[in-house]
Amino acid sequence: MNLYPLRLEPQVKEVVWGGSWLAEELGRPANPSVKLGESWEAYSDSTIANGPLAGRKLGDLFKEDAARYFGEKSKIYPKFPLLVKFIDARENLSVQVHPDNFLAQQLENYPYGKTEFWYVMRAQPGAVICYGLNETAQNLDQLQKALSEQDLLRYLHKAPVREGDVVYLPAGTVHALTKGIVVYELQQDTDITYRLYDWGRVGREIHIEKGLKAIKMDNPNPEVTHPELEAKTGYASARLVESEFFTADLYSVQGRAELQAKPDSFNLLSVLEGRGTLEPTTSLFEDESLEKGQTLLIPSGLDFRLASTRAEKPLKIISGTIR
Repeated sequence: MNLYPLRLEPQVKEVVWGGSWLAEELGRPANPSVKLGESWEAYSDSTIANGPLAGRKLGDLFKEDAARYFGEKSKIYPKFPLLVKFIDARENLSVQVHPDNFLAQQLENYPYGKTEFWYVMRAQPGAVICYGLNETAQNLDQLQKALSEQDLLRYLHKAPVREGDVVYLPAGTVHALTKGIVVYELQQDTDITYRLYDWGRVGREIHIEKGLKAIKMDNPNPEVTHPELEAKTGYASARLVESEFFTADLYSVQGRAELQAKPDSFNLLSVLEGRGTLEPTTSLFEDESLEKGQTLLIPSGLDFRLASTRAEKPLKIISGTIR
């Protein structure tokens, strides 16, 4: 069987802070009264929707032959390594922190911690996120006291965000996505979250002991960045993030963008805006249509071309992969 682009079925998550954007803008199924917060686009439990592998899960293919489907780099990972989401924060998410790999293995018997990044797709005027600790936070004892007194917010650094911003969140960084913001998120494939503060909501567990273990006081507060697109023939692109676990690039395609295969890795393509086609160049596969909100996995070794089919709006895609 020749390898081909794998179209993935999204999985939606109902949460207390979610809204209606995922249903209205991406067509995710939902009752009007349901609050959708997350659409999981690609992760180990994602189901393939097209071709001979339809019905199979990425995690099963990874166990079967990681190198064949995902490239030689994948062989160092114990399971599928990445997770892609769209997130709609109609209300504030909890103030939270994620463990690194070592702590996730120690506390949860899970191979991956959670380093992540956000690309801001929409932000209401004046939107501000909680992004790391401010200069008044000196030690964990201070934070423990603040947590017991429901006073953690005084120690958080606040950062304004707007559409097109990039927010990099290494494991151990205290943070909160706040209301009125929609993001694309690329992260390690884990759902381990330690809530520290939940804005007065009741009924959800707070993880003070584990959270304090996960906080890295020596994490430098990273800056919100706003990468500028570099013009190419038929398209423009920008490197959004480069971490020890993943990289991500933004493509804005007005005409066509011919992209070389990754011989030792895979690509996760997520469509943020526009409409187009995914076409083969030297590889053998059929054209795939591209619509807003879709995510496809491109197995290692497949050359492809992105073509926009809407003159009034460019095809806007993020491509994520392992480092």
